[in-house]
Amino acid sequence: MDANEGAAAPKRRMSIGAIIGSLLAGLLIGLLIGYLVAPAPSPGVPANTIVLTGTSVHLSVLAGPAGDLDFSIGGLENPTLQARSGTQVIVHFTNIDPAVNHSMSFLATAPPYPGEVMGDPAFAGAETPDAHMGTMPGDSATFTFTASTAGTYYYICHVPGHAAAGMYGKFVVTA
Repeated sequence: MDANEGAAAPKRRMSIGAIIGSLLAGLLIGLLIGYLVAPAPSPGVPANTIVLTGTSVHLSVLAGPAGDLDFSIGGLENPTLQARSGTQVIVHFTNIDPAVNHSMSFLATAPPYPGEVMGDPAFAGAETPDAHMGTMPGDSATFTFTASTAGTYYYICHVPGHAAAGMYGKFVVTA
C-alpha cells in the first residue's frame, strides 16, 4: 500500500461522516421548520374528526383489509365526519381488502350492531350498490347523496358481521 492511499482513506471517511452529519442536521432543521409552519388543529374539532366544508364534497374511502376491519378516510381510521345540512357528498369507495367484500352505508341506526344490520340508508342514495353483498376485493364504487337533515348518523359496512366487528364511524350533520 502506498502512502497516498492510506492518507486518502481517512479523508473519505471524514467526508462521509460530514455528509451524514449534514443530512441529519438538515433533517432536524426541516422537522423543526415543518412543526413551526404546520397549521394548528381547528379549535373545537375533536381528534379523529374530518369537517367537510362546501356545498359539494368528494370523500375518498378505503375499506378493509380483513382482520383490520375499518374505513380509512383522510388517513384516519373510522373518523367522525361532520357536514352541514344540504351538503352534497360524493363518495369514492375502494375495497382494498384482497379477499373480502366490503360496502358502505349511511344509517340512522346507532351501535352496537347485530351480526346483520337491517335498514334503509338515512339519505336517498347513501350506500354502495348491493350493500349487503358488498363490493368485490379491489373494486371501486361511487355514490352520491345529500345530507339533508341535521342529526347524528353512522356509516357502516353492511356486509354481515362487519359493523358488529367495529367497521363503522359517526356522521354528524349540523344545521
